[in-house]
Amino acid sequence: MNTIEQLKIIPKVELHRHLDGSVRFDTICELAKKNNIDLGIDLSDRQSLWEKVKILKPMSGLQEVLDSFWATQKVMSNYDAIKRVAFENVEDCFNDGVKLAELRFAPTFIGLNKEISFQDIIQAVIDGVNEGVDKFGIEVGLILIAARSLDVNDNLKALKDARTLIQSNYKGIDRLIGFDLADTENDHNPKQFIELINFAKDLGLEITIHSGEDTTADHVINSIKLFEPKRIGHGIKVWNNQFALDLIKEKNIHLEVCPTSNWLTRCVDSLSNHPFNELYKCGISVSINSDDPHIMNINLINEYEVLSKEFRLTLSDFKKINKDSVNYSFLSSEIKNKINNLYFSK
Repeated sequence: MNTIEQLKIIPKVELHRHLDGSVRFDTICELAKKNNIDLGIDLSDRQSLWEKVKILKPMSGLQEVLDSFWATQKVMSNYDAIKRVAFENVEDCFNDGVKLAELRFAPTFIGLNKEISFQDIIQAVIDGVNEGVDKFGIEVGLILIAARSLDVNDNLKALKDARTLIQSNYKGIDRLIGFDLADTENDHNPKQFIELINFAKDLGLEITIHSGEDTTADHVINSIKLFEPKRIGHGIKVWNNQFALDLIKEKNIHLEVCPTSNWLTRCVDSLSNHPFNELYKCGISVSINSDDPHIMNINLINEYEVLSKEFRLTLSDFKKINKDSVNYSFLSSEIKNKINNLYFSK
């Protein structure tokens, strides 16, 4: 089995990390104190706060996990706080050995019940990422999320604010490369989001869709037919549905897989029963991702340890997976060629 030292130095690609679900514990404490934010717990009681903001064992399901995001949402209360979180996400990726990252965030989620505008949120994220890239030298793209459970018109407003920044050539706006539909899938008619997806496509954004996480292969099939995405977030429920597998191969769709997250949300009953290996071995393009590392008390290296331990993936397997992940990134061909030449050509 690979050693932790070997796994740490692997050049990595991460395509599915929620910036607004990846706030360091100390940052939560400091921002709550600085901005007088009530998290429902005495901030001096760090153990109770830790237990409130971390998911350390499987919960009842995806919705309970989503509910745990609210402490991080509250502390991202202004431009400076959001910029700091964005910068720290880039630093965390760098520390995990990531050479190319795509960070995703939902302006409608971050801005809920706050005075800050969607445009200011997007600017804060871009500015923090720009600062992080300048310091750490990794390649980073951004994906805008529409949260299914939030108002469709608000999600559209966030996209229109992104369009304003694109048209003004805001510094770093070229990092905005993708659009994602996230949040619980079961309770919402997917057809109500067609306008959002088409608007995003008209802006030149590539499409990825959260689907088949706690739902079924039929949901993934429907998402592919309705939205024509390049990638699917999670998508693990397709592994025993031959029609879905064939469709994914036919459409050349990539799955952004997050093993520990799927276990903590009870989308799989154990890590040893995760379908990552079945998907990989049958020729589906997959990437390795941490999803919401700070909430789940992991880092990306942890996911490599899991796959190494449970499925005996080799260093050659990891190199192949990461090289393939580069090719499915939404970043420019110039950037992808550079990363491939630097880290995956030999």
